[in-house]
This record gives sequence, C-alpha cells and structure tokens, in this order.
Amino acid sequence: MRVELGLDGTLSEQYADYIKGLLTGDLGISITNRKPVIDNIRNALPVTCMLVIMSMLWVAILTVLISAFSVIWKDKAFDHATRVICIIGICVPSFWLALILLIAFAVEIPIFSVISDGSIKSLILPSISIAIPIACISIRVLRAAVINELKSDYVTYAKARGFSTSKIVYGEVLRNAFPSAITLFAQYCASVFGTSALIETVFSIQGLGYYLTEACESMDVYGISGVVLICAILFVLFNTAADIFSGIICPAYRRKRV
Repeated sequence: MRVELGLDGTLSEQYADYIKGLLTGDLGISITNRKPVIDNIRNALPVTCMLVIMSMLWVAILTVLISAFSVIWKDKAFDHATRVICIIGICVPSFWLALILLIAFAVEIPIFSVISDGSIKSLILPSISIAIPIACISIRVLRAAVINELKSDYVTYAKARGFSTSKIVYGEVLRNAFPSAITLFAQYCASVFGTSALIETVFSIQGLGYYLTEACESMDVYGISGVVLICAILFVLFNTAADIFSGIICPAYRRKRV
C-alpha cells in the first residue's frame, strides 16, 4: 500500500511527486476509499455549491433589507432590536443553531427531513444555519457603511432638494456602501466551502465539508490537502470577483483601487 500511495520515498520525493501531480490535475489517491481525490471532490462539490448558493442568497436578502430599514429607522425600536439580535446571532455557533433548527422543524414539527437527500428542500435548514451568523455580521458592516455614507455631501444636497431618506438610501447610498459588504460577503462565501463541515455532518449532507471531516478522521493527507487547495483557489476567485463587481457597481471604489 505504501508503494501504491507513493509513501515509500523521502519527504522531498513525495513533495516533488505531489507537485508534478498537481500540474496534471492529479491530487493523489485517497486513503479512505482508494479512489482519486479529484473524483471524491468532484462528487462532493455540487452539493456544497448548492448549499453555499442558498446560504448566500439568504445572506444577501437579509443583509440588504434589514440594513436599509435599520438605517431609515435609525435609533428607533427596529434599529435597536436589529443590533441586539445581530450581536446574539454572531455569538451563536452555527452548529448549535443547526441542531436547534433540526430538532424544531424536523423532529418536533416534521416539516423537513432529518437526513438530507440532496434536494433543495432538504438544504433549506442547513442553508439558514449557515446564513444567520454571516448575515448578522454583514448587516452590522453594511449598516455602518451606509451611516457613514449618509454623511457625504451629495446626501446633504439630496435632502436639501426634498428627497426622502428612504429614496436616498435605496437610490444611491446602498450602491456606494456595497463594496465593504461585498468584500466580506465574498470572503465568507469562499470560507463556507471548508467551514460547512459541521453543518454537513449535522444534516448528513455528503458534501465537501463532510468529505473533509472523513479525511481528517482517517488521517487522509491527500484528501485534506486536496480540499484545502480547492478552498484556497475558490477564496482567490471569489475575492477577485468581489473587487471586479464592486468596481462595476461603484465607480468611486474603482477609482480608489487605481
């Protein structure tokens, strides 16, 4: 087995062989099931991609709506409640939230299944579990960015012309405040691919995080390094896309980067 997995050579030889394999798309053979790591990742990635997409949709919707209303009703009951709930949401671990949602809506009130079958319905609870802590952070970031943007001269000019606060916020301010939230959004979007392991374990989702957990338990070095490499590539791609998108929707951000 050592010869088959390439573990009979020195560390430098094993490293050189691994780098050569990377150049051809070969991430090695998994110790867990004796299959190519790239095949295991290819099978697990689609489910995690769907989970990430659903989670980020929740985050985007909650962040934009709640941040806007919180700024429009600044220092009122809704704003105070939002800040308290966001602090609580940031402190609550996502896996604990996942267990609560699982018990509440799959056991006590059997709306959803306990074990995920990969369908969109079965990914609703996991996506909410991932989305809530991220949304709570994003809401605070976007709210602060919008409040800071409201101090700009063009906002004062718009108010002097008689535009309402809600129209100013939705018309111009949100767009100019988006870059900071988009950067944070992209970072979390990329990190979820690796940090979803606990959520996927709780809901028995056969995704990338679940595969990473199995690889760690069996000390599958090739499996672990393969997942980490994929997550690193995704992290770079998402951050690059965030910079490009921020420059498109906010020309001022593009000028700052230049």
